Amino acid sequence: MIKINLLPVTRTKKSTPGDEARIQILLGVAVLIVVLGACGYRWLMLTEEIAQQTAKKEAKTVELASLKKKVAEVDDYEKKKKLLEDKNRIIEQLRKNQGGPVRLLDYVSQSLDPYKVWLTGLDQMGAQITLDGRALSNDDVVEFVKNLQRTNYFVSVLLDESRQTTEDSIPVYQFKLKVTMKGMS
Repeated sequence: MIKINLLPVTRTKKSTPGDEARIQILLGVAVLIVVLGACGYRWLMLTEEIAQQTAKKEAKTVELASLKKKVAEVDDYEKKKKLLEDKNRIIEQLRKNQGGPVRLLDYVSQSLDPYKVWLTGLDQMGAQITLDGRALSNDDVVEFVKNLQRTNYFVSVLLDESRQTTEDSIPVYQFKLKVTMKGMS
């Protein structure tokens, strides 16, 4: 039996070499457009990131300048605080030492018999004090030394020198004492 196909037959067109070249060119152009689009998108993203990083850098620079200013203020405050503490320490030391010479002169004056012994000089080098004076007799000098020892304000009272001289035709004894104050040795 013979079979007859009554359906229309579609014939495929044979592609020519020019058609294949056009398809490849279109495909290449499409790939190129996609690649260029991806590169453009990446370039925009990098530009935006650079702008963000630049803004962060400027903000950090402003913050750094502010912090440097605060550090300078703290350093200045520390210097002023140290200076003030030094001044307070000096004032306290002066207050402590303020009573020393007054008490010294008080004890020395209480030990003097003003009609028999008088002082001509007083030098202080730390706790060591040198007293220069005159007395009418050697016994008056000895009595003055004993009075100084009784005050308990001095650790030691030493008669360094005593000699007889004449002053306005009156015989007097010149003396030199070395005393050491308590609490300062």
